[in-house]
Parts: sequence; C-alpha cells; structure tokens
Amino acid sequence: MNLKCILPVSLAILALTACKTEQPATSRLASAETLMKEVQLKATVQQAQKYEQLPSASGIELVDSTYYVVGDDSPFLYQLDAQFNLTERHVLFDTAAFASGRIPKPLKPDLESMAHFTYGRDHMLLLLGSGSSEMRNRAFVVNLTEGMAVKELDFSRLYLFMRRVLRIEAEGELNLEGFAMDDTYTYIMQRAIGSGTNVLFRFNSSNFKDFVINDGDIPVAAVYHFALPQVEGYTAGLSGAYALNDRLFFTASVENTPNAVEDGEVLGSLVGMIDLNALPYASDAANPMQVPAVQLKNPDGSVYKGKAESLVVQAGEGGVYNLIVVSDDDQGGSELLQIQLEVEQ
Repeated sequence: MNLKCILPVSLAILALTACKTEQPATSRLASAETLMKEVQLKATVQQAQKYEQLPSASGIELVDSTYYVVGDDSPFLYQLDAQFNLTERHVLFDTAAFASGRIPKPLKPDLESMAHFTYGRDHMLLLLGSGSSEMRNRAFVVNLTEGMAVKELDFSRLYLFMRRVLRIEAEGELNLEGFAMDDTYTYIMQRAIGSGTNVLFRFNSSNFKDFVINDGDIPVAAVYHFALPQVEGYTAGLSGAYALNDRLFFTASVENTPNAVEDGEVLGSLVGMIDLNALPYASDAANPMQVPAVQLKNPDGSVYKGKAESLVVQAGEGGVYNLIVVSDDDQGGSELLQIQLEVEQ
C-alpha cells in the first residue's frame, strides 16, 4: 500500500467531509454553540483510592462489571472488580524493562488510552501509544473473548497521517491521549502542547475497525479544534475520553511542560463534555470551539492537584453523572477517583 498515495486522497476526502456532510444550517450551528456555552458543570471528588502495585495509570475502560486499567510505563493490563479491588494483571509485552517497577522513559510505548469495541462476537480492548516518538507508535489489541489474547500493532502510518493533517514536523509534538469508540464513530484526541489547540479526530468506527483488525486503509477523518480553560496561564490539555449518549466526556490536565515527552508540575485537572451534535463544520486552529470544562474539587472545596488521565462515565438522575477517573502523579503512583459531575443548562 502506497502511503504517499493514500495521504493526499484521505486529506481530500477529509476536506469534502468537513464541508459537505458535517455542515448543518448556520442558525442550527449558532444555536448549538450557544447551548454549549450555557452549560454549567460542577465536579467533586467523592472517594479516592491509591494503588501501590499499579504504576502511572493512563487509561481505564469498563466492560460488563470489570474495569481495565493501563499504565503508561507498565507492560501489564490491570483488572479491577466492581468494588475497584485489583484482582489480576495480564502481560501485554516483554517485561524485562520493568525490573525497577517502571519502564524507563526512552523505552516505554507510552500507552495513554484505551477503548472497548466489538468485532463479530468478540469483545476487544484497543490500547494506543501516544505517538510522541517512534517507540510510542505501537498499539495493542486484547481479545477479552479469546482468553485475553494480545496482538501488537504498528500504528506508524496512521500517526504519520495524523501528523500531516496537523502539520506537525517535529517528533514529540504528536501526543494522542484521549480515545473512545461507539457504534458509529471513533474519537482520538490530540493533547494541546504549549500554545497549540486541543484536537479531536473523528473516524467512522466500521472503517477504523477494518484498519485495526485487517490492516485496512487509513480511515478518513474529520478534524475539530477546541479551546479549554487556562489555569495559572497554562492551557488545559485533553487526557482522556468516554462517549455516552451523544456526548463525549473528557478529562484534561494542566501541566507546566514544553513538550509531549517531559513531565512538568501539575497545576490541576478538569473534566468536561462535548455535545457531539454541536460539532462545528468549520472548526480550525484559528477558531477553536469553546467547550464546557471545570476543575476537579475535593470535598472541602480545594482544588484537586492530581493529574487526571482517563475516565468512565455512568449516567445518574437529574443531570448528575458518576465518573470513575484514574490519575497519575508522574512518580509511579496511581489513584482512582469516584467523582460526581453535575450538569446544568
């Protein structure tokens, strides 16, 4: 397959898709954006639980009553029961570099996100590397139905496509941290670095599964840019995603770092949501869409200073959602948060 041929065609189709299939009536778009701006959020940590044997949690997914957690410097997929007890861990790849309890930064695949999907009768988990270096272009498919069978994938050509769409030249500027799938679409999020914007890639899920399972063509993408709040002068960067009922919920964190590889001081974390029916058809880096997001607060009202990495969302009643969030302290520790998110509009 000739990647040079695929990229121009995919980009052309992307442009047509953004201009043709995504375009609602102007008044409808304006109304949707207004509604988004009127959404008010409040997020309070209800419970927090630390895990000493689960380093650097970066992604979480719920399948039936089991939670699966991945760490960005660990070779294992961790399994929690409905009460969040750590019950098992499953090997994803060679564990030799894990001798110290964390894979060294230059060697780790930096698995930053995970999503569940079905293919035929099989239930799958797909874990994505961040794409911030050649070592981090790896992905792993875990077949839950077939005894946790693991297959490693090379996502280099998809990540090259995404870099070209974003006009990224330097290694380390692609930093894919949010990932979610539903029956219709697949969502992958680029975390903002420095003065850059947060970006959402949206793919058709059927085409994306064909790419993953059958090494098919790079799927066509629609691309959207978003503006998140600043904390102490630093822009919040997307870190996790979960699709539920036409809404894409996300985690974001604020970190003082110049690139996608080095860690920096964590200034706080946020949760927010995107109304998927309000995606703009002309969103670009110069005109990012404002989306509602709010800082995580502790029960006493103080700011939660951990680094929220990923989430699972369950709908409650009266505009209340129950969120399960994993966070990473960049020192090898992990925390699981039970959060109440109140939505008013």
